[in-house]
Amino acid sequence: MNYVIAKYLRISDEDIDLDGVVKQESNSIIGQRALLDNFISKMPEFEGCEVIEEIDDGRTGTNFTRDGAQRLIKLAEQGKVQCIIAKDLSRWGRNYIEVGDFLEQKFPSWGVRFISIGDFYDTEKLIHGTSSIDVAFRNLIYELYSQDLSVKCRSGKDAAVKAGKILATYPTFGYDKDPADRHKFVVDPVDSPIVKRIFDMAEQGHSVTDIAKILNAEGVPTKQMSKHRKGFTKKWGRGDLWDNSAVKDTLRNECYTGKWIYGKTRTVKVGSHKTKRIPKDEWIVVNNAIPRLISDEQFAIVQEKLDAAFKGHVNRKPAKLPRTVFAGLVKCARCDRVLDYDSRANKPGAFNCKTVKRSDRYECTTAKIHEADLTEAVLTVLQQQIALAHTQQVAIRDDATQKQKAQKTMFAEIQNLQKLIDQSKQTKIAIWEKYHGGNISKEKFQAESEALSKQVTAYESKVVELNNQIEAVSNDTESKLTKRLIELSGITELTRELVLEFVTEIKVYTPERIEITWKYGDVFTHIQ
Repeated sequence: MNYVIAKYLRISDEDIDLDGVVKQESNSIIGQRALLDNFISKMPEFEGCEVIEEIDDGRTGTNFTRDGAQRLIKLAEQGKVQCIIAKDLSRWGRNYIEVGDFLEQKFPSWGVRFISIGDFYDTEKLIHGTSSIDVAFRNLIYELYSQDLSVKCRSGKDAAVKAGKILATYPTFGYDKDPADRHKFVVDPVDSPIVKRIFDMAEQGHSVTDIAKILNAEGVPTKQMSKHRKGFTKKWGRGDLWDNSAVKDTLRNECYTGKWIYGKTRTVKVGSHKTKRIPKDEWIVVNNAIPRLISDEQFAIVQEKLDAAFKGHVNRKPAKLPRTVFAGLVKCARCDRVLDYDSRANKPGAFNCKTVKRSDRYECTTAKIHEADLTEAVLTVLQQQIALAHTQQVAIRDDATQKQKAQKTMFAEIQNLQKLIDQSKQTKIAIWEKYHGGNISKEKFQAESEALSKQVTAYESKVVELNNQIEAVSNDTESKLTKRLIELSGITELTRELVLEFVTEIKVYTPERIEITWKYGDVFTHIQ
């Protein structure tokens, strides 16, 4: 079998200065590649071996959700890579628990050699007597170092923003990034007139709904269309129509007065994608950081008008009304947007499409559909299915005894296989402990471990096969649904849980014509 060596290279934001310059050439992709190539060329045992490369560019080492690392892990697990080489352990990862799991458990069981050049670590030779404790300690230091870098990077970015640098992935609508300096904004000649017009219309007394309708009627490009025109491919919702939120967000954005505001949100912890909102008094606000589109006077006038228009919404305490059981599931069949739900005191709940107030492009219905009508339609179909389920259950019980005998035999066999699987896994742990304690050779450990893995795979495949046979005998999907429907016998009202269990979505064409998509649609046709 061909011996395959995999070079792993990684660089992330923690290795880069705020001006985009790599801190150390040795940390750059070019530097890492040169170091690894030089190391491989000086190893006689690697002569004639196949060498592949995996790179994670701009990815943190605090977790393993990296495309390059995941591809390499998969190749190693499949036995398609026999050796992995990295500049140092921090390139492979900065989470000491996960890195230790790979070095101590996974790589040895897969028969993969791992070399960290900078740490003098080689699982084949254990250069300089490097122990597992030493490796774990190094990885712990790398993780703590990553957390420290995060704090320093945040402080550095804050300082850069205060100095007038714009650290934004996407330019704000109405602006573009300066071709000569990516940390500056310039006025976008296409979008800036749209921003000014929106403010002018608001100052003249137009509501946000009126503004959205005017923009849509004239086919004015939306914010998403602007980003796509500039080469960004990310989708921001549907994005083909102006809505109230898009207009309101524009009118509330103080950056159009020349201010740059930074730090509204912050990641919860290192390596996490979750963010939290930061109090307004902790934001960084830099005056005259970007070109002004709106005067302070006009911005203040518009804010007063918005506050007056939304005063009732802000100050009024929402009535404690029950949430509709169909929340998020009722859509307009024309524009495919979720319908708004309106439920006020002394009035029945109803759904209506707000798109019709902003644009006539989709010819959405202006009529409301009452929640009571939807409830009656869904409940009627469920009750019909319950009646059919009772009929099917009679037929199922006729051959229940024979099915139960067949299932009992297969269940017993599955239990026996599960015991064999557990025994094989325990044996695998035992030989790992022997290998780790120096009582057996690496070759014997790998051979016995591989044999046990194949044995476990064979047992597990047999378990899957038996489960499939049990499902085929009992027609499991239909019987579970039938049993569930019978449990619902006598229902006279819907709950949120029931709707989520059975309904995928409800599309409304008109109050007289709706289309319900059932989660068990295909199975419903068999219960007849």
